Amino acid sequence: MLVSLLLATTVMTSAAAPRKPVVEPQVSIAVDSARGEVVITAGPYDLPNMPPDMAEMHMGTPQVLRFDWPIDGGLRGFNLSMQTADGQPLPRSVIHHLIAVNFDRRQIVYQMVERLFGWGKETDPVMLPAGVGVPLAKGQHLGVYAMWHNDSGHDIHNAYLKMTLAFIPKAKLQNPVLPLYVDVNNHIGGVTTFDVPPGKSSRSYEFEFPLSGRLIGIGGHLHDYGVAVRFEDAESGKVLVRLKSDRDDKGEISKVGRFIWGFHEEALPIEAHHKYRVVTEYDNPTGKNIAEGGMGHINGAFSPNDMAEWPVLDMANADIKLDIATLPTYSEMRASRPSKSHETHAGESEMDMKSMPMNQTRSDTAASMPSMPGMPGIPGMSRMQQRGDSTHH
Repeated sequence: MLVSLLLATTVMTSAAAPRKPVVEPQVSIAVDSARGEVVITAGPYDLPNMPPDMAEMHMGTPQVLRFDWPIDGGLRGFNLSMQTADGQPLPRSVIHHLIAVNFDRRQIVYQMVERLFGWGKETDPVMLPAGVGVPLAKGQHLGVYAMWHNDSGHDIHNAYLKMTLAFIPKAKLQNPVLPLYVDVNNHIGGVTTFDVPPGKSSRSYEFEFPLSGRLIGIGGHLHDYGVAVRFEDAESGKVLVRLKSDRDDKGEISKVGRFIWGFHEEALPIEAHHKYRVVTEYDNPTGKNIAEGGMGHINGAFSPNDMAEWPVLDMANADIKLDIATLPTYSEMRASRPSKSHETHAGESEMDMKSMPMNQTRSDTAASMPSMPGMPGIPGMSRMQQRGDSTHH
């Protein structure tokens, strides 16, 4: 498993460097109404370099930085970057993954608080079309946590995380959508990773939606040696979409596919209480079992037929309480007040809808997966297109 240094932990220094006082990261928020952006900056972080011989180690635990959403409207997109104190860019690969949490809404499949979006090393910037967004009310309680992976060859000091969140005002939110997240190995309060045996293997999880609606688009997440993640109709056995990974000759993943059905009648109909399945495919050429080396989930944008039927967040539910209790805390830190708007110009970005970590599993190891014909490639959801690294049936 990749070595991960975790968000907001006690600052560590290399063995050769003198010990420095611990500096807790701070969070600030700036609202730019002209550009339609909320810019969240967190830091500073010290990210020690991780030697190759540490490749199977974990260090620390991730910590949640909490803040309140500053406006009424919807989240339309997001982009993440790392930078120095003076604004110089750092490799985005130092972010192994980041997860945003909404403590005020439940997930559709699991009795867990909503994972609003996620970012991995394979994630492109996200931008939904005009009028489409995830509803968020001013004052909703959000948080983020991340895992770092600095293999740059040197320690990185005073690093800052910058999250640029595109928003849409409430009056212009015509097509509300909500996040979908389904993991093949979710355990509330536990880990989602699993062992990857030598050769080809798969892992799957069956589930139902509690309400009907339409699935607009879907993305996936895999670890190295992951081949693809599939979304299937478990009752008919039909593969609804297969998202393939881009891997180098060492099996390291640079990207996982995505597929966009559309935002209106072309979106994929989802039936309440119908059985669906998520399947991950791995091909491990090392000849060895990779302990906790696998992960796999789908993330998507779901449009309910009736938003009022969305499952209620029951704070008395045991699973909800366990989920919140086992999320990493960070001194109940809250963000500073939003600063005044500032003028800048936004660039174009692409959709790769993702949300992260989450119930039961069914293992089908050593099963060889058939290849499927590719579809014409197109870049992102904002252009209502599908990518060449996905197949649709």
